[in-house]
Amino acid sequence: MKFSVLASGSRGNSTIIETENTKILVDIGLSFRQLNSRLEGLGLSSNPLDGVLITHEHTDHISGLNMLLKKVDTTCYLTKDTYEGMFYKVKENIEENRLTFIEPYKRFQIGDFSIYPLSVSHDSNDCLGYVISSGEKKIVYVTDIGYLPEKDFDELRNADAYVFESNYDVTLLFTSNRPYYLKTRIDSIKGHMSNNDSAYNLANLIGERTKQIILAHPSKECNEENKIIETFETVFDDYGYRIEDYNLIVAKQDVPTKLIKL
Repeated sequence: MKFSVLASGSRGNSTIIETENTKILVDIGLSFRQLNSRLEGLGLSSNPLDGVLITHEHTDHISGLNMLLKKVDTTCYLTKDTYEGMFYKVKENIEENRLTFIEPYKRFQIGDFSIYPLSVSHDSNDCLGYVISSGEKKIVYVTDIGYLPEKDFDELRNADAYVFESNYDVTLLFTSNRPYYLKTRIDSIKGHMSNNDSAYNLANLIGERTKQIILAHPSKECNEENKIIETFETVFDDYGYRIEDYNLIVAKQDVPTKLIKL
C-alpha cells in the first residue's frame, strides 16, 4: 500500500491511497488541475480511480468533486446526511448514480481495500473518519475532529500509519485576532483537535506496527510546525515513546507529502 497527503488545511484537503490494483482518494478539496498536477509530481494519475471517500460536506473537502466526477469514471462514497448537507449547487451537478451511500460502523469494500467508516465529532452534518486496510496493512485517517471517544480506540489502535488532525496551538488560537465565538467553536468537542489533544490521543493509539504519522489540517494562522513537533516530543516522552522511532510529518497545504510505502 502506498499513499500521499496531497493537500491538508483549510483551503483544501485530499489524500491518495493505492495498491497495485486499486486506487482511491479521501476527499477532493482541490481543483481537477491541481489534483492532477500533484499526482503527476508523484508519478501518479487521477484516472483510473476506483473511488472517492468523502469525510464531510465542508467546502475544503469537496470543492473539486463536481469536476472530478465529470472527468473521471469513478464512484463517490459518502453518507446520506453528508449529501443532504452539501451546497445545493454542488448537488445539482452530481448524478446520483455516481454516488454510493455508506453508514458509520458498516464496513465495505473497494477493490483491495476494506474500509471501516466511523463517526467523528465535528460541526458538520455527519463527519467520518476511515480505517483503510489492505492485506496486513492499515491506515487510520481521522481529521476535522474535536473529540475521539474511547469506544473507537480498539478499532484505531496499532495502525501502520496515521493521518491525524493536529489543527491548532491553544495559545496561538486564543491570542489570535479571530472572533471569540470562532475560537471557542474551534476549541470545542465539535471543532478541531489541538496539538496536545492530538498527541495524547495518538500516544494511546500507536503500537508496535506504527511507523508513519502524518499530522494533518494544521492551521496557517494558529499553528506552527515547530510547536506541533515540540508538543509531540513532550507527550510521547511522557508515555515512554521516542519520537525518533516514528516517521512524523506535518502535512502541508500547498506541497504533497512524498509517496509513502507501507
